[in-house]
Amino acid sequence: MTAYEKLLIRAEIKGIRVKEMDFGTDEECGYYNNNKIIINSRLTDKQKYGVLAEELGHHYKTFGDITDQSKTENRKQELIARRKGFEFIIQPLDLVYAFRCGCKDIYEIADFFDITVDKLKEIIADFKCRYGVGKKFDKYYITFEPNLGYCKIYDEYVY
Repeated sequence: MTAYEKLLIRAEIKGIRVKEMDFGTDEECGYYNNNKIIINSRLTDKQKYGVLAEELGHHYKTFGDITDQSKTENRKQELIARRKGFEFIIQPLDLVYAFRCGCKDIYEIADFFDITVDKLKEIIADFKCRYGVGKKFDKYYITFEPNLGYCKIYDEYVY
């Protein structure tokens, strides 16, 4: 079962209907309204997974019509929903798990989590915006810049 199929099941459990429809384009796009999500059927499962996660973020975090992105409030809601969607895909400590399972670069990490490389780059860029070049999570220090990586913290008093 793919990550997309697992997320579809989670959405259905929450009472959200998900439908795939041909949008006439190959762009990664979806639409959420009133417990219904429509996803572009031309996408791969990895792309659909990213779109579904973002649209679920809209379910939990946005209200009203935010399609007019020229308004500051709508852009803020879009960012909040996108970040909530990222949480469905990857948490920072998940990156450590991927490295410890043998992933060596972002391409292998993207395959490990069944997402596109572009979506992974978008998530890492968001982590950089939120946490800076690096941050301590649990017993690990994760760096987002200049290179993605981690180190284990053995002595809490040193940090």
